[in-house]
Formats: sequence, C-alpha cells, structure tokens
Amino acid sequence: MNPTLSLDILFYSTESREKLEKCITNLLGYLPQLIEEEYKDHLILRGNEVKIESLQYLFDYIRKAKILDTVRRCVFIDNEKQELVFNFHKQALYVNKIAIITRDTSSPLGNLRLKIKASDPLIILDWIAPETEEGHEITKRSFEEIYQL
Repeated sequence: MNPTLSLDILFYSTESREKLEKCITNLLGYLPQLIEEEYKDHLILRGNEVKIESLQYLFDYIRKAKILDTVRRCVFIDNEKQELVFNFHKQALYVNKIAIITRDTSSPLGNLRLKIKASDPLIILDWIAPETEEGHEITKRSFEEIYQL
C-alpha cells in the first residue's frame, strides 16, 4: 500500500479561515482541497487527498532542527488503523515553525492533525524520523525513498 495523507484542523468561529489555510500551507508547501465538516460547536477543515510530496518540508525540517528523537516520541502509531498521527501546534505553524505536540497536549486553539496511512506505519516512521545514536541518524534516508516504501 502506498502511503496516503490526510489532515484535520479545528476551525473555531473566532478564527480566520485564511490564517488556518496559511498554517496548512506553511506545513505542506501548498493548500490541498479542503472540505468543512461540522463537529460539536465548531468546524473541522479536512484535506483527504494530500500529496505525498508535501512531506518533503517536514522531512527536511526534522533533520535541520535535529528533532528526530522528539518526533519519534511524539508521533502516535495506530497499528489497527495502519496510520501514523502527527499533531502540530497551529500557532507555531502560522509563524512558519513546526512544533509537534503529544496527543495529550493541546494547544489553546487546538492542533493540526496529519495522518499518514500505510500498510506498515513503522516503516514510514523509520523513514521520516529514523532512530538515532548520539543524535545522528543510524541509517541515512533520502526523501525519494518514500516512493519505494
């Protein structure tokens, strides 16, 4: 199964859609087609067909910022659903920073959730944030390997 990506972002009535779209663009490098869905007292913006190429920025950022171990600790792996779930702080994304938050941590305005569905989520995690030894990748990865997973 080739990896597929989707995203959800909470959209409160006090927020600007344009600002949320900027958060998404800052993470992915483009704005995918979004649909609005009602959820309790707010909306969710959902992108169901996110391009796999959009992981390039995240892949590079994780290495540049030297946060491989942090990413591995913060990602949620759901083997039953065959997916990895990343939660990003919306306010950090708005200013073009990436802050990955744990599932239990919430930013005041919610988060942006990126889901990567694959037959073996651990292979994807090992590709995007491989294990390290003294802060360095044990096995160097290239972005192009995603097309072979």
